[in-house]
Amino acid sequence: MRIMNTEMIKGLTTPNDMSNDLKMINTYVTSLPLGNETGRYLALDLGGTNYRLLLVTFEAPKTPPLIEADVYTISKELQVGDGEAVIFCFNLTKTKLFQFIAGTVKSFLQTRNLQDLEIDLGFTFSFPVNQQGLNKGKLMRWTKGFDVKGTIGKDVVELLNSAMKTLGLKVTCRALVNDTVGALASCAFLDPETAIGLIVGTGTNAAYVEKLSNAKKITDLPPTVHSVVINTEWGAFGEHGCIDDFSTEFDKHIDVNSINPGKQIFEKMISGMYLGEVVRLILRKLATEGIIFDGAVPERLNVVDGFPTYFLSEVDRDPTHLFYSTEYILREAFQMTRFTTEDLKIVRYVCSSVANRAASFVAAGIACLLNRVDRPRTTIAVDGSLFKFHPTFARTMVEVITKLVPSRCTFRLKLSEDGSGKGAGALVAAARREALSE
Repeated sequence: MRIMNTEMIKGLTTPNDMSNDLKMINTYVTSLPLGNETGRYLALDLGGTNYRLLLVTFEAPKTPPLIEADVYTISKELQVGDGEAVIFCFNLTKTKLFQFIAGTVKSFLQTRNLQDLEIDLGFTFSFPVNQQGLNKGKLMRWTKGFDVKGTIGKDVVELLNSAMKTLGLKVTCRALVNDTVGALASCAFLDPETAIGLIVGTGTNAAYVEKLSNAKKITDLPPTVHSVVINTEWGAFGEHGCIDDFSTEFDKHIDVNSINPGKQIFEKMISGMYLGEVVRLILRKLATEGIIFDGAVPERLNVVDGFPTYFLSEVDRDPTHLFYSTEYILREAFQMTRFTTEDLKIVRYVCSSVANRAASFVAAGIACLLNRVDRPRTTIAVDGSLFKFHPTFARTMVEVITKLVPSRCTFRLKLSEDGSGKGAGALVAAARREALSE
């Protein structure tokens, strides 16, 4: 906690310092949903080959919104095409990537006979951007197989708005968000005590409400603003060695052999993309040293990602005195016929230990954020497959957080699903509410 808080303070006070593990990004979200927002809004969730368009309707205060959603696929040609190239896709129009997306927005609205409606849109864009306003962010780089030439350094909101305007749509993007901020906003609509958003799935990140007086590097917000949502990007925590003392030989092996050595160190110790691999490496070493399986090393333990993370959930789901899932995995997935009860106990212990360590690291980070938020009651909005599906992850988090925060600080973890949809819509609604009140 002490190390993370030190890095957070550095990230909040020293702009553009490349030595900071935590970038503590200004999201420009200064007003969360209050739960009294109404109206219809669009949400666009672009994070990979498939993207979603959603119509989010807030009908009554403190009532979950109605959601209508369609899913679209971006062709490989559009993912890697020239920004000036002309491509024909889905029989919609000959156009570039953002014009193609605009075409699907038009189709989405036409299907619902809403093509002439003036409507605001929230844009969940899961690629690195240099955010310069609530609805302004310049693309830093493409990831996940995308490489659309001519777009780096361009404002993605401007590209989208321009493309929609070209098609005669009366749609305006009002908010650019990531999934963590979306989870926070989605939960805040129904629970005003929400001040932290957390993703623990394939990757991990956290966002929280920070006092503006603590964020010395932020100088471009109005003097009337007292707090702002900060995107920590905490997956990068440890990139300069500050948590090396907590890193094992298995963590180091995973990092060195990853596609981004030296990067996302914290994420590699706690997220679903890596936990199964940590277990595989431990079990392989135990088998090689003759501690389990009578020294026999199952072939699958020599295969990268041969022990997927969902196996951890299956193993930990067994009752304490039974090993149904553990035995099934060894027999069916690893083709093993000879193992002892002691082997089963050790496999379970390894799975539990790796999951508990991850949950404890996440809990320490959340405890750090709770201390920064400094409220008597705080709701933490959480999304992600690891949190949702691992049988003990949430419980371990609660136990560890309780030990780390003052007794006067009460908290609860609340599942916040589809933040990229409902959350983006809720943020646009909140932005509209604020604009009308000025």
